[in-house]
Amino acid sequence: MTTAKKFNVSFAAVKLDKEMKRKLPIWYHLGATRKLRRLNNTKISDCLRDHHGVMVVADAMKVIRRGCYHAARTSQNDYIPEDCPCEHCTADRENGCAHPMKCCRMAEKLLAEVRPKWNPGEPSPRDGLSLTKRRQNINETSLEDGGTLTFDPSLTQRGDLEAAFRVFTDPSVHDEP
Repeated sequence: MTTAKKFNVSFAAVKLDKEMKRKLPIWYHLGATRKLRRLNNTKISDCLRDHHGVMVVADAMKVIRRGCYHAARTSQNDYIPEDCPCEHCTADRENGCAHPMKCCRMAEKLLAEVRPKWNPGEPSPRDGLSLTKRRQNINETSLEDGGTLTFDPSLTQRGDLEAAFRVFTDPSVHDEP
């Protein structure tokens, strides 16, 4: 850690594809607002971690992706029954969660507090630098045949999270697009 701090190692992706955004940890998220940082340490957050297995953004998205929760939200009724008989809520109660709907509501709040650059529900800004599909196909063929490749100047980071860490960065520019 000392060496990483000394050389300003930082997660420094300019743009992330949706899959990479889903892999980011939801707790102490680097694209978090102050409100999200406060939401990290509540009883419901503990339940999400301990009983629902929420560790990354994709896990939080999975918690809110259930029919009973969407039906309750779209009905615009403040009352959400805690004894929902659906398979997701039943499984949550069997795993030790006393209030599955409250956990769904909290997971949605957590996701709402992730800034747009880092939120998988928000589109990444277009940079106009990515190769066209045709040029990507030509590159794939050239790679197999040992031919000439066209450089792909895309700023979008894809793949594993480890690939987006950089050395000698300015960590104050995380949210710059």
